[in-house]
Amino acid sequence: MIHFPNAHVDLDYLDANETVAEACARAGQPLDLVCGGTGRCGQCRILVRNHGSMMEVLACQYHVCDEMEILTDHEKTQKILDQHIDFNPLVLDPPVVCFPVSRESLNLQNASAFLGSINAVLPVELTCGDPDLLIAGFEAVRKNPVPVVDIIAAVKEAPTEQDLRAGTLLGIDPETGAMPNFGAAFDVGTTTVVGYLYDLEDGSLCATASARNRQSAYGADVISRIAAAGDGKLEALHQAVCETLSEIIQALCEKTGAVDPGQIISVICCGNTTMIHLLADVSPESLGTAPFTSKITSSVTGPAKNWHLNLHPAAQMTLLAPIASYIGSDTGALLAALPQRDWEMRLVIDLGTNAEIALGRQNHYTVCSAPCGPALEGDGLTMGMRAEEGAIEKVRYDANTNRFLIQTIGSVPAKGFCGSGVIDTIAALRDSGLLKADGAFISEKECEQHPNGSHLIRRGKVRQFVLLTSEENQGAGDVVLTQKDIRSIQLAKAAIATAIDLLLKETQMTLNDIDTVYLAGAFGNYISISSAQKIGLLPAGKHLRTIPVGNGAGSGAIHCLLSLASKTCTEQMSKHCHVINLANRSEFNQVLILNTPLSPQST
Repeated sequence: MIHFPNAHVDLDYLDANETVAEACARAGQPLDLVCGGTGRCGQCRILVRNHGSMMEVLACQYHVCDEMEILTDHEKTQKILDQHIDFNPLVLDPPVVCFPVSRESLNLQNASAFLGSINAVLPVELTCGDPDLLIAGFEAVRKNPVPVVDIIAAVKEAPTEQDLRAGTLLGIDPETGAMPNFGAAFDVGTTTVVGYLYDLEDGSLCATASARNRQSAYGADVISRIAAAGDGKLEALHQAVCETLSEIIQALCEKTGAVDPGQIISVICCGNTTMIHLLADVSPESLGTAPFTSKITSSVTGPAKNWHLNLHPAAQMTLLAPIASYIGSDTGALLAALPQRDWEMRLVIDLGTNAEIALGRQNHYTVCSAPCGPALEGDGLTMGMRAEEGAIEKVRYDANTNRFLIQTIGSVPAKGFCGSGVIDTIAALRDSGLLKADGAFISEKECEQHPNGSHLIRRGKVRQFVLLTSEENQGAGDVVLTQKDIRSIQLAKAAIATAIDLLLKETQMTLNDIDTVYLAGAFGNYISISSAQKIGLLPAGKHLRTIPVGNGAGSGAIHCLLSLASKTCTEQMSKHCHVINLANRSEFNQVLILNTPLSPQST
């Protein structure tokens, strides 16, 4: 037996070759394996008690043994973005519908007449390609004399206003309990998954829940997941994300206190292209090697039970199609959810490990993906961390007192920096004069004349800035930002600025032609826009409006869940996008170098 005392979980001891990280994943406590489990990054260190001895081990390298105790940080909570902004009015018209009909109105003489009597009382004309489904529904209604029968169907848009809408019969159930009329929308991210539960009858939000993607046990980024899939772990990756969805669905229903998973009849998922492949149980290996092609070019729809989701037997699940091999359906959902304004020229930036950036108007965008690396989300930095309790999330330099003002998540002693805290700290260092535009700290001689010069120290060959000493941090240890950390942010910042420059060149525009910058994603929602503009991470200009849109992809998925027209628009978004591959641009490296200084982007 393997014990997880902090999480109150026990596992059977099955395999002596199982690592601690694999056992954690099996127990529903996946760890972040930033390096994909190779043992290089050292970020999966965890305490175990083995035969009475307590030790810290690398979870991805250390093997379990019988009666081992694994001390996970069960109470650790991550700050996950689930808020979204609805820009457009919604016409409630779900793609999957439950029609309650009177049992008395149905012809129960035979199955053939039964379908005709259903169509006679519905506003849609249903077809059924599964005779067994029709016969089973007919028998269930005939044997169960309840007054109401639920007809569940996937509906289509009518060719014209005069035509009757068509649909496909999904299920027939005598209504013996609450009506099955709920749906769930998911934004499936590499790190986190956010889910929304909606009432499909009135379009109201019932609950929101989120969780870490259990695939993190196989690597922190898509490259690691692609490599794991190619190493024979495709089915494990597929199962991990399905388990994450199940976990969130259970949490959503528990939050309502009234909805049962068996009442959910529709699920919509968006995500980056790798996540969509893994959800579809399709190997994403083609995304990791030239010519980097996606095997999925249209939406994938099927019974939700195919994804091991214990919902209504007729529940349908749709994975929205990616736009390109490196532009996912999360970007398509985001773009479809933006304001319906023909006149507005917009720059849309979804910040993350790979930043998706789009330039254009609502009916046509030029789109690219910028390889930023994990630094913007805190990964790979000396004291980088997720947006969890103890992470420094806000920093400001007060020139009047020469002090750095700091805020941590949870208002507890600092453990490190999340992405927003790193951006703020670099901007504050520029304000203080300790950091030059080229990203280098001021010289040791210049430090002697600076009120905060003593906070710039050298440990071995590494120069670093001590934002908080152990004493200032209530004894929790120094918090430092190294020269190497700053260089990592510079590269990420330069990649985004370069992507914007090349999009402008491709469309023959300048920043002056842009009306609005829409900033999406968790990182984009929480960063200080002024700090990001100060170091050139985001474009600035007096005419430019910058609007954080929260989880824009989640908003798009919700619209697809509630509106057939929105779903159709999102599924057709690839037709409105011209995708450019920055890796094929000969000038990319040259422009990248020009964009490395920590200074505002020029208009």
